[in-house]
This record gives sequence, structure tokens and C-alpha cells, in this order.
Amino acid sequence: MTYNISKSKYLAGLQCPKLLWTHFHDKAVLPPPDAATQAIFNTGHKVGDLAKLMWPDGVEVPMNFKDIAQTARDTEALLHKRVPIFEASFLEAGRYVRVDVLVPAADGAWNLVEVKSSTQVKDVNLHDVAYQYDCLTRAGLKLDQLFLMHVDTSYVLDGDFDVEGFFHMEDVTNRALDLVAGVAGKFGWMQGVLAGARPDVSIGTQCGSPYTCPLRDVCWDFLPEDNVLELHRVRKERAFAWVEDGVIGLTDAPAEALNAKQLIQREAVASGVPQVDKTAVRRWLDSLEYPIWHFDFETFNPAVPIFPGTRPYQQIPFQFSLHVQRRPGAEPEHVEFLADEAIDPRPGLLQALGAIGPEGTVLAFNMGFERRVLTELVAAFPEARLLADSIAGRLADLATVFKSFEVHHPGQGGRYSLKNVLPAWTELSYDGMEIGDGQTASREFARTVFGEVDAKEKARVLEDLRAYCAQDTYAMVVLLNILRGLGG
Repeated sequence: MTYNISKSKYLAGLQCPKLLWTHFHDKAVLPPPDAATQAIFNTGHKVGDLAKLMWPDGVEVPMNFKDIAQTARDTEALLHKRVPIFEASFLEAGRYVRVDVLVPAADGAWNLVEVKSSTQVKDVNLHDVAYQYDCLTRAGLKLDQLFLMHVDTSYVLDGDFDVEGFFHMEDVTNRALDLVAGVAGKFGWMQGVLAGARPDVSIGTQCGSPYTCPLRDVCWDFLPEDNVLELHRVRKERAFAWVEDGVIGLTDAPAEALNAKQLIQREAVASGVPQVDKTAVRRWLDSLEYPIWHFDFETFNPAVPIFPGTRPYQQIPFQFSLHVQRRPGAEPEHVEFLADEAIDPRPGLLQALGAIGPEGTVLAFNMGFERRVLTELVAAFPEARLLADSIAGRLADLATVFKSFEVHHPGQGGRYSLKNVLPAWTELSYDGMEIGDGQTASREFARTVFGEVDAKEKARVLEDLRAYCAQDTYAMVVLLNILRGLGG
């Protein structure tokens, strides 16, 4: 039996034979795409539709999901018309490919264009194009140039949307052709995998490259909570080798192979006791000046720029939360801003930022993000420079002592994001919140404020956004109080 292997399944096979086999023989095990993955798919579809504007005389081949052979025949019927073809389909000896764009070239040849919503050419894209080349040439098509068309982040929206400026067309002909010779062997090997029993594959670097494998949770379920893969910034090849050798528990990792931060994490887990450098904590606390402005931005980054002067995927702030403590241990005062109209949120946000007074420390968690947002705000609105520079110049990072592992709780799992630190040190967490992370906040803001939802749904999401951002800055108040206790 010959299995029809699409280009996506071919790439899955390159990543892991067990993943390929599961797609064909045990698909129910694969979880549905989560919200973040689905958002990536949606962006890809949107960018793909925009790409078609580059060829206004193009014709799309409708997909017949019940009969892919018919879709291939429909494509064949269009080829003689010598017009650009979208979603051209080919089925050749078990190879099934849908080409984003086929463009007529000289001497009866065609140029192949693969469209991606990413911002650069990746190795996995070249394998994708090589597989398409192998299939199409076997079907008798003459191909000239091979292109990867991706989003150009240097494009700036100025007036009407310029589809040609938005995309960068990169010739990948030579790089893809270098891989074509190996396609036949890989394809044959994959047919053998599919004809056999479920492959027994050890966990390894392929679990996260080039994409996080949907089988990861299934394959990793034998690992205990504190395992060597949770070591802070451990070299994955080393950790997987330990697992293969039976060294699985984090505390079983050889001390001589660990760096200073990993040793602190190991000791915290082994003892069950938080590790605290009181001197370092006191030194950091002494650098703060009251009032303290606990501060956090939320942003969204549309692939297709919406506002004049913005670039693809540029982070656009739409919300901030501010908890102000006038003196140590004081009850915090809360100030917030949240855009709720489908307009550029930045002017209103800048005006609201005036709530941050001219004195005192502006405290953020991983402050590099807030600094970058402020820098881009000044670039877009030079009149805001004095305010933004004042805020940026007083920024301090609450994550400092956690990043350095001068303070580390065994419950942090070797990580120091707010989402890991807060539940480790307090009874607070983001579990159960309708919006509990920044990616979800970004998606939900764009969906409800710039999408088409009813007033009730919009009001619900806006309230959830307020709760989430306020939790971030209130969490900082709580953690700062904890640090004051630790440094005493």
C-alpha cells in the first residue's frame, strides 16, 4: 500500500517518525490546536490571501477534500491556460502537494512561490520547497525558479497598504535544489514507517524542533515533576543524554556538570527550602526610591500593520496597569488604561501615562519589554519624549534577584517569569483566570476590539483584560513585600 503523504506530513516525518505514524494510524491521540497555534494558522491564512493580490489575474483551484485526485485533475486542466494558479494540487505516486502560487515563466516553465507569514527563511521551509519540487517534476512540470515569499518587517504602512512592500520575495532555488536529491530516499523511508508498527522513539531535541511536537505531553508523561530537563537553561542534548542513561531526577544530575545557577536550583529542590542571598536582596532593595510605581504594559502585534507608521508584527501597547506604593508596606493605589475602540490606542495611552509622577522608581518585571515599548512610543510620538524618558530612566527590574538566582524557590522549576515566581512564593496564581497570559490578552484584545463581536462579549473580554493586567502589577506589590521580608 502506498500512503499519500502531503508536504505537511512529510515535514512531520522529518521531525519524528512517531509523529508521522500517529497522523495516519492514531490521529485521535493528537490534541486539537490550542488557541495560540490556531492564531498562527489564522495569521497564515490572512497573509496567504494577501499574497494573492500580487497576481490579480490568478485562478484558485477549489479543494475537494473527499477526492484529492479530482483536485489534482482540476489543476491539470488549468495548466494549459498559463495563468498564475493558487493552491495548485498534484498527486504523484503517493506525494501530495498543494502549491501556494504557480507563476508562468519562460519556455513553458513555472516559478513556484511558497508563502509564509514568518519574517525569514527557515531550514524547514527549504525542505518544504524541495518536497514540492520533487513532486511537481515527477508530475512532468518544468520548474524554473523557487521562491519563499515572507513578511518584510522593514515595511512601514504609509497611506494605502502596499502588498509588494509588505512581502519579501527570496529566491531559494539553489538552497532547495541541494535538498532535492535526498527527498526520494526520505519518502521511501516514510512509506516504510507507515507500513510498520508504531515507532519506538526516545524523547530528544526533535520534540521541540522545528516546532513543538503535538505528542510532547504524551511522550514526556513518564518524567517526574523535577527532572533534568527542567534545569535552568540546560543544554538539551546533554539533558536528553542523561534521560537516555537513566539519570532523570533533577537532583540526580551530576554536580560537576552544573553551573552556579543550576546548582542553586538543584539545592532548592533537594532541600525543599528556598535559596536566598539576604545581602544581595538588601542591596537591591536599597536601590529603590519611593513612591514605587509597579508598572506593566500589554501589547498586540498584528502581522498586517493597522496604523500609519507601524511595521508588521510591531508591538502596539493598548493597556497598562499601575499600582502605586507611596511608602514601604503602604496600601497600593491602582490606576489603569485600556483602549476599547478600534483606533490607534497609543495617543490615549500616552496621555494616561501622565499618571506616573516625576519621582520614584518605576518597577517592572523583566523591564526590557517596557523599555522597548517606551522607545518605540517615542519614535512614533516625539512629543512624548520627556515623559517616556523620565519613566525609562527610573525603571528597575523586580526580576533581578530571581534572574540571578539570588532568590530561588524550588517551585519555580528553574524559571523566573512572573507566571512561575508568583505561585511559587504566594498563594496567588493565574490559574482559572479567563485571560491568564500575555499572548491570550493580545489575541482577545484584537479579536474583540478590532473584530466583530457583540457588545456583551466585548464587555466581558475587556473586564477580563483589566483583571489580568491588574493581577500582574498587584503581584509585583506582593512579591516586593516578600523580598522585604527575605532581606530583613
